[in-house]
Amino acid sequence: MFFSWLASVLALGGLASLLLVEPKDFGKGFHRFIGAMASLLLAAGLAGGALGGTPGWSALLACTLWVFLVQWGPASWIRSTLAFPILFACWALLAGTSYSPREPLLQLSAWVAPGNTLAASLLMGSVSLAMLLGHWYLVIPGLPMRHLRRMTRFLGLCIALRLVLGAASLGSSQSVPALGGISSWQVAAGITAFFFWQRVGIGLVAPAVLTMMVERTVRIGSTQSATGLLYITMIFVLIGEMISRYLFMTLGVPQ
Repeated sequence: MFFSWLASVLALGGLASLLLVEPKDFGKGFHRFIGAMASLLLAAGLAGGALGGTPGWSALLACTLWVFLVQWGPASWIRSTLAFPILFACWALLAGTSYSPREPLLQLSAWVAPGNTLAASLLMGSVSLAMLLGHWYLVIPGLPMRHLRRMTRFLGLCIALRLVLGAASLGSSQSVPALGGISSWQVAAGITAFFFWQRVGIGLVAPAVLTMMVERTVRIGSTQSATGLLYITMIFVLIGEMISRYLFMTLGVPQ
């Protein structure tokens, strides 16, 4: 269910990030492609067990119907109706299969798991959509640079949100009694240091630096270079989120 959870998270984040893309400039093709990919990812979430029941099937149905609406409906409806698959996907993800850490080292607040799930969703969705957006500039020459600039800045905000929520999650947690009352930061940066610092460095610090490089590249109008940097950023984010999920599922350490 590990990869089905990642697929579900990516589906929600991609749909949410799509709200920043203007259909009048990109046409129906881009939105139809992202919607179809989100439907496939939600189907993977259902097949893998991360999603289930009425919420999961409702999300898949809503996303699929939205793709048909994009194809045959008026372009003016695309952004206003996108809220429906986003809300259903959010409901499905939060109501999906719960994961309890196998050997938890921390006692977590109730908001930690859903909060970090939504933050991870926005981060993975924004970086993936930014990379695909960069490729679209090669498909449709002459697109205004403001779209890629806006998505890059949104990606930077998502990285900051992920970092802040991760820190808040650790700050609000307590170690289990068996550890003798050490702080949650000692658990994360000490006992699980090997994975924790990899997660921070690969999944947060490196993407933040790369995003600043993308911003400067977009500023000079080099979309091809920006797309290449975004591709690398996406790989770092994905690796970081996999490490983060491993830490949570095995030891109950949020980040």
